[in-house]
Amino acid sequence: MSIENSFNYIEKILILKNDAVGDLCQSLPAIYNIINSKNRDIEIYLSERSKNFKFLIKGKNIKFKVFSYDLKFIEKLRIIKKLFFEKIDKVYILTPKNFYFFLPFLFRRIKFYGICLNGPNNYYRPNLFFRKYLYKYIINDRSKIYKRDSTEYLQKKLTSNNNFDNNFIPNDHIKVSEFLKNNLPNNFVYLHLKNDTIKKLGWDINDLKYLFENLLKYYQNVVFTKDIEKNKNFIDFSKLFNVINFSNKEIIKKKNKIYLFDNIKGEDLYNTIKLSSKIIAFHGMMTNLGSLMKKSITDLWFCEINNWHDYRNYRNAFYEFKPKYNGYNFIIPSKDIKKTFRKLIFSIK
Repeated sequence: MSIENSFNYIEKILILKNDAVGDLCQSLPAIYNIINSKNRDIEIYLSERSKNFKFLIKGKNIKFKVFSYDLKFIEKLRIIKKLFFEKIDKVYILTPKNFYFFLPFLFRRIKFYGICLNGPNNYYRPNLFFRKYLYKYIINDRSKIYKRDSTEYLQKKLTSNNNFDNNFIPNDHIKVSEFLKNNLPNNFVYLHLKNDTIKKLGWDINDLKYLFENLLKYYQNVVFTKDIEKNKNFIDFSKLFNVINFSNKEIIKKKNKIYLFDNIKGEDLYNTIKLSSKIIAFHGMMTNLGSLMKKSITDLWFCEINNWHDYRNYRNAFYEFKPKYNGYNFIIPSKDIKKTFRKLIFSIK
């Protein structure tokens, strides 16, 4: 009997997942399929964008490394060196970056699992030659315009040989910080604002005030967040609303029930979403985090469709990332904030 087949053999697994937080959420059921097997040492590569959410992955014998979202040359060399000098049994390519698909050709003793992409105009990532060297792969076929399986389902299918195929819901091991406990209002609707999308819609501060004030007819409080990146053209909310700054613990109080949770991230952000009564957000990280917990969500699915290519891209994104459960709804927001709110009322009621 070979060492690999012996009962005490510890498999060495590498999971490549250095992308955005929303994409990490889509991969969590597959990652748990992998890490729930016994006798495994697992190393997971996250990006600088998703490193603050590694708490979502809990298990034994797991190590994390942070690599750039866009791999640097030195990071590529470090991956090659690792695979060359260390005994790695399996590699899961859950982030379909071109560089990763060269590795199965170079390291043929390792079993590589991957998500491959087919696109319009005979686009393939990787090409058919390099796919031959993958031990197992699943195709995300974006060349088709009919309804397709989500990326979450495809990744679960890729890892289904582990026979877990679980419906992942995060455990309650994520504690609420004292600062969040002391500043979290009761019965609140949570919103996340994307600066670029708001600018494209043409919403100004009066539009947002209209939205917040009308939501207060249905909820006791409104809590909202915005992009962490500083933008001098973004609205100064501190003049109008309560501001709770999670970075420097500064608190600015106003006489209203509208709260900006500024510079919030990681566990505090996760728990704010978890403890909300309702989530309203432009599609992305916040809707993905909320869908992990099967929260009541209205996804503001913003679309700019000027041609067939735009239509195809949005349709593909919809199929790939739309959650499937009763509490999830989506609307296409309008430049007219009153029209947008009329659409919102149906999911609120």
